[in-house]
Amino acid sequence: MNCLEKIKRNSLLRKSIALLAGLRFGFPGRHLVIIGVTGTTGKTTTVFMIKNILEANGIKTGLISTAGFYIGEEIIHPESYASGTTPDLFFLYYLVKKIMKKNLKAPGTTPDPFFLHFLLRKMVKKGLKAVVIEVASFGLMYERVYGLNFSAAVLTNLSYNHHVALHGGMEQYVFAKLKLFQRLKKNAVAVLPKDSEYFDLFSKKTAAKVISFGSEESSDLRLKVQEITKNKNKAIIYYGHHSFSIDLPLPGLFNIFNSLAAIGAAQFFSFNAEEIKKGLENLRQIPGRLEEIKAKQPFFIIVDKANTPAAFCGIIDFIKILNPRKKIVVYGNFGESPIEERRQLAEIATNFFDLTIITEDDPQELSPQPSIDDFLNFAKEKNIAPEKYLAIPNRKEAICKAVRLAKKGDLIAVLGRGNEKFMDYGVKTIPFDDREVAKEVLKEEGY
Repeated sequence: MNCLEKIKRNSLLRKSIALLAGLRFGFPGRHLVIIGVTGTTGKTTTVFMIKNILEANGIKTGLISTAGFYIGEEIIHPESYASGTTPDLFFLYYLVKKIMKKNLKAPGTTPDPFFLHFLLRKMVKKGLKAVVIEVASFGLMYERVYGLNFSAAVLTNLSYNHHVALHGGMEQYVFAKLKLFQRLKKNAVAVLPKDSEYFDLFSKKTAAKVISFGSEESSDLRLKVQEITKNKNKAIIYYGHHSFSIDLPLPGLFNIFNSLAAIGAAQFFSFNAEEIKKGLENLRQIPGRLEEIKAKQPFFIIVDKANTPAAFCGIIDFIKILNPRKKIVVYGNFGESPIEERRQLAEIATNFFDLTIITEDDPQELSPQPSIDDFLNFAKEKNIAPEKYLAIPNRKEAICKAVRLAKKGDLIAVLGRGNEKFMDYGVKTIPFDDREVAKEVLKEEGY
């Protein structure tokens, strides 16, 4: 283990850095109601839902997530941080970047403590009263949110994904998530999925008031689906002895469960049904989540962040509602993704889609070819018909091929990156946004 790796895993040093960052910026979190959302999937959508509920009821709220850093209507990117710091702080920030993450070229899920507290101070200066933070497992493992007093914490779900291997196993991954709930105080709220096998563990390890959500009758928050369409969901929400209907302008059954999690977090504010409905029913498109790309093409294109087996299954449930003529998927394997997950994704994709186009996705320092070869080896091993898959290393060319093959009534799903704006090649990053690339390709193809 080299020196840098030892520093990365030094919990005491990381906690000290987090406290030093808080001290440098005057502990701005003390002036905000802080809500944290963690889990394998659904974090970004849930933080936007919570933000929308709060702001619909007059609480000015910031947001820190994979989708960016929001201070009201202003969006802050990490690259703007260095230019706004003093020379002495810049050195500290540079050091923290080296410790926390080798490269920080685009918005991360949970930023390092210095940038995090910098954002929180800007929120306080702008008069914001609350902030919703997407808390990644690495953010917890590396103590980036240490010292913050969370008033509410949400666990959306927990399942196997590519982060598990980097944590050293599922047990360590779960333990990292658990930290958020172990540190909650008695007056805080812990929102937990009742359907999860980890519900009992998390509920026993937190001192906070537990609010459960899910499909089980015993859940504090549960639902009854009335209608699911390609544009929205209608459901009845049950909470204790009360119930109310919502008309959620986001598609996908999984988004109804995300809304339950958001409603649970909003219970910290004791909102009534009408106040919650107002926040959920005026939601706008979540960046890069089931985002439709519209031109004049006669087929459907969606872009989504889905990059885990659970997220793939959620997207497939949504596509089934659309009932397209032919289904095409474009996705890539992360350089860091373990072979077990690659095989799961390959199996899910080839079982459901009529054509799977495997390509690159943040290969970092590695060539994308080995992970593409893993897919090809899987396809041969499982005797997948050759016409059901293609391997195109260049991601834009892969999207272009999908567009050229699509006919009227077909659907193309471009998965894995969502609203990400850069492709990581390790020594460099290049601008690459699946949504913009899809629009460019459609234009080039005459749509």
